Amino acid sequence: MTKHRLELFSDGVFAIVLTLLALGLKVPTAHGLAGLKEIAPALLVHAASFFIVGVFWLIHHGGMARVTEITSRTLMLNLLALFWITLLPFGAQNAAERPLEPLGASLVSACCAAFLLSIIGARLSAHSSIDDNPAMRAWRTRRIWLACGFIAGDFLCAGLSWISPWIGYAASLGTVIIWLLMPAPAEVEQQFQARAAQGANA
Repeated sequence: MTKHRLELFSDGVFAIVLTLLALGLKVPTAHGLAGLKEIAPALLVHAASFFIVGVFWLIHHGGMARVTEITSRTLMLNLLALFWITLLPFGAQNAAERPLEPLGASLVSACCAAFLLSIIGARLSAHSSIDDNPAMRAWRTRRIWLACGFIAGDFLCAGLSWISPWIGYAASLGTVIIWLLMPAPAEVEQQFQARAAQGANA
């Protein structure tokens, strides 16, 4: 399988997961403001879940953007990452129907950690143009250690969700918000190239 097919297949899975999130919404039995109040938790969970899956798609896209060669291990780890994504609608539905129970929050937080772990493994099993740049390799190492901190924190919060589900919710949203604010590998590579060009011209 080529990288292009891997990306097409992955994009299709992400699109289906986003659709399943919307299909989980139910029409309220009440009308007017009472109906809105009835489905408010489900709408909030849907918005948060959509945001999480969307950011994970960006992470997947950014991680594979500079990949030039993939291996069979890349395919297997990518499938594993997508497996965790497909569990998110189930976790979101549990959170929407029982927001104060721990199962949904714990599952979403654990899926966040497991996805990041799997996608890092998939990326490291492939070859990227970043791997040929010593400065980028050092940046990649720092990024991996940072991701490991997020992964450990999310797994820990998945367990702590059984004490309070808000811990799991906060961990999941915190992880994706911070990750969204960080520059993508392609942007960092362009910055390194620009600096190298400036140094050569000087």
